[in-house]
Amino acid sequence: MNNSTFSESTARLCSACGMCCNGVLFHGMAVQPEDSVRSMAAKGVKAKRRDGELQFLQPCSAHDGNCCRIYADRPQRCREFACRQLEGVLQGEILEASAMKKIHEARRRSDRVRELLEMLGDHRKIRPLATRCAGIFTPPLDPSPQAEALRGELRVAMTSLEELLTQDFRQNPVAA
Repeated sequence: MNNSTFSESTARLCSACGMCCNGVLFHGMAVQPEDSVRSMAAKGVKAKRRDGELQFLQPCSAHDGNCCRIYADRPQRCREFACRQLEGVLQGEILEASAMKKIHEARRRSDRVRELLEMLGDHRKIRPLATRCAGIFTPPLDPSPQAEALRGELRVAMTSLEELLTQDFRQNPVAA
């Protein structure tokens, strides 16, 4: 694959996806030694200590739709990360059309999770998807039959999404 094709494939796949930035794949992204926390904060990308590690929060505030507003100045981890779909396409192991189908499926599943979260009263769009889901299952829980049914649907939908993300998107064993 020549550099032009590499760049075009990356642009098409990443702009169709955005899950490494929008809080679907990750809770946060570890700050690297090359990153200037002050410079990122000036661009609106805040860092916070989580689990003893300084991380840029997800969803990323520089993620606008499926584009990065600070692409040329993005953090080091962003520069280095390639999901399994992108990596497979770039290595010639996956057809771009197949990767695009996986992306669309993952987006469909994440949209369903978001829909269920909204139905259950979680409107915190600035939180990672898994964090939002965990909050729904934290007591006190709405005991109504409708809420119990929706939580059951959410559990199934989130499990289905997580399985797809783990199998087809996240890099193992190290994640961003």
